Amino acid sequence: MAHNQKWNKFLNENKKKDIASVVCVNDKQQILILRRSKTDKHKPLRWDLPGGHVDPSDNSLEAAAVRELQEEAGIEASIGDLIFIESRNLKKSTRHIFVTTKWTGKVKLKPNPKTDIIEHDEYKWLTIDEIKSLEQSIIPNYILSKALDKIKNETPT
Repeated sequence: MAHNQKWNKFLNENKKKDIASVVCVNDKQQILILRRSKTDKHKPLRWDLPGGHVDPSDNSLEAAAVRELQEEAGIEASIGDLIFIESRNLKKSTRHIFVTTKWTGKVKLKPNPKTDIIEHDEYKWLTIDEIKSLEQSIIPNYILSKALDKIKNETPT
């Protein structure tokens, strides 16, 4: 079976949508978070990680994560620089989460290329403790802890 056929089979195996997200960490150990716009139909005005639905054209979860990071935050990362954290089963979706410290560019919020809707209206680079204290955050704290642990273990000492 060709790679594309296997990929499409994977995406269609369960009825849940697949979502790919990236925890971007800068050299100050701050994490990039985005605030969903007030018109966003999924949890408006909540802080979340860059990420979104996996498309059949992505060919991998990592490719989807990289594409979503670029679409939502305007920064670039390479598939090979993503470190897998975990897959979380949610009610209507499965969220696949990666972490990276290797990204380029400056954050620029722009409209979704498919819908032309601005999905996020603000971004911040915050420490894990600052994110934990945000009332409007929908990011599970343990995910951030796991992400920071992963990059510590992957970084040569």
